Amino acid sequence: SDGMTLDEQGNVYLTGQGVTIYSPTGERLAHLDVPANWTANLCFGGKDMRTLFITASEAVFTVPMRVRGIR
Repeated sequence: SDGMTLDEQGNVYLTGQGVTIYSPTGERLAHLDVPANWTANLCFGGKDMRTLFITASEAVFTVPMRVRGIR
């Protein structure tokens, strides 16, 4: 995977075909479908670090999140 980021709970977000979220122990927690062929990178941002920015093959997507990202 080219893109990876972490949230404040230590969960890992990986790009590829959408975004897959794993716990610190490696358990798959969730998968975010993205309307694009491939996601390349991602990061948390916004004023409260609760927006996930995802770059994809043809667009940039934003997803509001319940958890904060880390800087």
